[in-house]
Amino acid sequence: MKGLAVRLKGQQRRNLAITLALALALALLIGIIAFQLLRPLPAIAATTFLPATSRIGAIPPALPWPTTGSGAVAVAGLGTIGTHGPQTSLPLASTAKVMTALVVLADHPLRPTEQGPMIPVSAADAATYVAEKDQGQSVFPVAAGEKLSEYQALQALLVPSGNNIAELLAAWDAGSVAAFVDEMNARAAALQLVHTSYVDATGLSPQSVGSPEDLIALAQVALRDPVFAEIVAQPEATLPIAGRVFNVDAVVGEDGIVGVKTGSSGAAGACFVFAADVRADGQSARLFGAIMGLPTLDDVFSSTKSLVQAVGSALHFRSILSTNQLIAEYAAPWGETATVFSDQDVNWVAYDGMVVRQRTDVKMVKAPLPSGSRVGTLTLQLGEQRVQLPLKTTEPIFEPDTFWRLTRVRIDRLFQ
Repeated sequence: MKGLAVRLKGQQRRNLAITLALALALALLIGIIAFQLLRPLPAIAATTFLPATSRIGAIPPALPWPTTGSGAVAVAGLGTIGTHGPQTSLPLASTAKVMTALVVLADHPLRPTEQGPMIPVSAADAATYVAEKDQGQSVFPVAAGEKLSEYQALQALLVPSGNNIAELLAAWDAGSVAAFVDEMNARAAALQLVHTSYVDATGLSPQSVGSPEDLIALAQVALRDPVFAEIVAQPEATLPIAGRVFNVDAVVGEDGIVGVKTGSSGAAGACFVFAADVRADGQSARLFGAIMGLPTLDDVFSSTKSLVQAVGSALHFRSILSTNQLIAEYAAPWGETATVFSDQDVNWVAYDGMVVRQRTDVKMVKAPLPSGSRVGTLTLQLGEQRVQLPLKTTEPIFEPDTFWRLTRVRIDRLFQ
């Protein structure tokens, strides 16, 4: 009997141990299941598909630069697309009068159709006209006692290019030519025209200097003033005493050229800063250019027309981004996927051979994620044009099913 009791107790202990082991195993299994079901889902990173840069169009044509001098050409929104010769401080001649007009209009703004205040012509102004005419300078006739409106004076400055009118306007605006020249240099510094400085309001002095790229930047600013733009686009004007006068810019109105200003002197040679409107696959585009240091204005005008035609032929209206273009994709480890698109098209005028810069910034996401969720931005840049677009998902990302949750392994840390 004693032996039987011992055997029963041993069996009971074994049964208890088995029961405890099963209970522990069951508790562990329940714990694992609970852990797997309650573990946070991993964050999902996106795979992006757009390259950092892409080239647009064909190889651009070689630009027909003159064999001498210096030049630059730009397209509004695209920036400088070509240069030729030294891009340093060069004598400006009468192209300096662009700044003269800009400062006058900044100090005494005019609205379209306004004539502005009347500017008296003194005996000294009339004597200056005679003296400069005798020196062979470019002048506009004035007489003591007459008055010119501000608009008429600006026409006399920019159309027939009167040096004496530059000095008359300078003294009227700032009290003296010297004070006015200080304003010109202050404005050049504010516009970051690093190669530009002035010693006179006319540009006659070879020490009034600038570069082709500086002239382009200045012309872009000046043409934002509608009165300036109107005057430089005039082939001719009718003014007091002189009557009918013609624009020294003999090609204004041809090949889309809308101004801006010529210049010519012994030190500078022939110069021209110009703007021209062209069509690129039905879209308008504005070119800016400057040519300095050629033998004659006819040479400058011929080179300008060739440049406008060459640049215009390489401008096209391009699709930079379309709404059906795949930008990125999310792929969850349980098989769910969501593609990323922009809901905006981007179409820009582009110059052949230019590079589009593309930066995709998308965040990591977690399920559930509804379709149409904003997940980042796409930044596109072409020349000076830049746009930032929101990016959205086109499909939802659902949570995984129970089987995936129970069977996932720690490798999903790679996705977190």
